[in-house]
Amino acid sequence: MSEQRGRGSESGAPADVLSHAQLLRQSDRAAEVLSGLGVGAGDTVPVLLPMSLESVVVTLACLRLSATRLTLPLGSHHAVIRDRVNDSRATVVLTADACRLDGQVHAVKSGLDRALAGCPAVRDVLVIGQLPRPVPWVPGRDRWWHETLGPPLSPDRPYPGTMSDTARPGPSTPDPLARLVFDDPLERGSADDADHGWGESPAEGSGAGDLARFLSEKPPHHL
Repeated sequence: MSEQRGRGSESGAPADVLSHAQLLRQSDRAAEVLSGLGVGAGDTVPVLLPMSLESVVVTLACLRLSATRLTLPLGSHHAVIRDRVNDSRATVVLTADACRLDGQVHAVKSGLDRALAGCPAVRDVLVIGQLPRPVPWVPGRDRWWHETLGPPLSPDRPYPGTMSDTARPGPSTPDPLARLVFDDPLERGSADDADHGWGESPAEGSGAGDLARFLSEKPPHHL
């Protein structure tokens, strides 16, 4: 028995695009589906997929469940796939229906079925549609991934959490003291000098006062 499902055309479908919020929601739903099929912490989920958005979602879902993702090799590796699935004691396997590799279409699901003939522990196979073509189907065991996860996400559905708890800084206020000064610093008295500079008499006092001040302050040229 075969069913037909897929997306795009054989020339290559446009890549799916999800926002970060949608990706998190999709992985949450995938984790719920796997959990409902009996996958829990410490279990292994074999995955037979090319590089795709669903591959990322499955990986995140396994992380949420503390399960282990086992990547199976694409191509004609039926004996290898059978041994790895049996060694992992997996009960759920994810696979593409078909995919394009090196310019050729590979019937991924058909090859997996031949390998799973020797894997009695597998109870559920989730099939991810990649190419629109007939695919062999085992009633009661096989199910479409997108139908199992439910309707597609709405692009405007908000993410329930927050991306960051750090408040954004407000507009910067210029420092009133941060300005350019073009006057001559030698014309200003120093901050620790009580008069207007050497060689000038204070506003009040006498010549005796000048002498006493000269001797007590000892300017740099005094020996």
